[in-house]
Amino acid sequence: MIKLTIQKIAEILNARLIGECEISVETISTDTRQAVENGLFFALKGENFDAHNYLANAVEQGCVAVVVERECETTVPQIVVQDTRLALGELAKWLKTELNPKTVAMTGSSGKTTVKEMTAKILQKMTASEDEVLYTFGNLNNDLGVPMTLLRLTPKHKFAVIELGANHIGEIAYTTAMTQPDACLVNNVAAAHLEGFGSLEGVAQAKGEIYRGLKVGGKAIVNQAYYYPQWQTEIGDHELQSFSYTDSDQDSYADFWAENVELGLAGSRFSLHTPQGELEINLPYLGVHNISNALAATSLAMAVGADLQAVKAGLEQHSQVKGRLYPIEINENCLLIDDTYNANVDSMKSAVAVLKNYPAFRIFAVGDMAELGEESAACHQQVADFVNEAKLDLVVSFGKQSAVISRDSAHHFTDKQAMHDFLLAVILQKIAEKQPLVLLAKGSRSQKMETLIEALRQSLGNI
Repeated sequence: MIKLTIQKIAEILNARLIGECEISVETISTDTRQAVENGLFFALKGENFDAHNYLANAVEQGCVAVVVERECETTVPQIVVQDTRLALGELAKWLKTELNPKTVAMTGSSGKTTVKEMTAKILQKMTASEDEVLYTFGNLNNDLGVPMTLLRLTPKHKFAVIELGANHIGEIAYTTAMTQPDACLVNNVAAAHLEGFGSLEGVAQAKGEIYRGLKVGGKAIVNQAYYYPQWQTEIGDHELQSFSYTDSDQDSYADFWAENVELGLAGSRFSLHTPQGELEINLPYLGVHNISNALAATSLAMAVGADLQAVKAGLEQHSQVKGRLYPIEINENCLLIDDTYNANVDSMKSAVAVLKNYPAFRIFAVGDMAELGEESAACHQQVADFVNEAKLDLVVSFGKQSAVISRDSAHHFTDKQAMHDFLLAVILQKIAEKQPLVLLAKGSRSQKMETLIEALRQSLGNI
């Protein structure tokens, strides 16, 4: 963040200032466990916590001023606001407007983090230094993560790549209003967080809110295969572009599309068509779904000035993200794939499509999909049918709803240690037989399937 006096911040937030006004801050904090230098602490409140009770901890960690909802006993100046959470967003919006880097934003039911990573890599090829591109760290994409990302902006940043997530109606409208993108897109729409959205139409409505925050003259980008006419109200008179990869003749009607696709075990090769011309891409990302993600990233990057050379260089530079088809090679015959970050019906199918192409003994370790509400049983059955058609060599499941996917009570587990022990025995046998083996693990965050991958990695580490 740029250096600001707390008097200036109080003016931005239209807030009451108590204490010395000329103190300057350079960092923002919401976590009393995090050490900062010249920090401004926002005392957030939730159902089960109130950071106003821990202001002394924040001061010990280096905060020189605090933003609070009520006057408190503290040794540092206080900025008193009505709602600290909203004040955090207000300050982030001000900073974004003040520095005004070219900004792109993306949301979707799946793939948005990969699109973010690809887009950032492309834009980094356009700059003299990678540090000139700010992008969302990890999955900090909610109503707290987005402002914390924007508050990292400094004058050196020429571009910002912001991921927007949501689990209820109105959240993306809020975060995109502070992000003010020059271009944005909805990557796809699938059955995810249905408890918060109510239905697939609710998901589409929530994701479409991203177009509401577009700057004047900004570009609205849609996935041709997932376009919802109701979005037109949000898009209004903004320029509309599209991308598509469905492996059909309809793709060529989009502005960004792919053909001559060749899938391999290390990625894919294809011809990428753009309004600026055509180029050949060697994409080092697993799965056919990542071709669509590459098109999405290209459309966003080109909307803010990327050229063909940067697109090729950026897409062909692999940025491996843990939890998203992340490969862990045990030895030349044993590969674990960590795809455990999250799960919905579409991302489950994409993972299975990747796994089934390996010329090896293929194991799918699957956990429950969460937050699907009344549609949960039907969604798990959809995945079960797809897995059955894939004819994998072994399917094991963990949780409550996913038993239908493994289709065998002996292969369903409610204890992760028991699941680990069963899989370890299978893997060791295949290794002894020198039979190539690939295990892919996936499930919703609540299932913590990454702990299974880590336990297997450690058990197999000395092989």
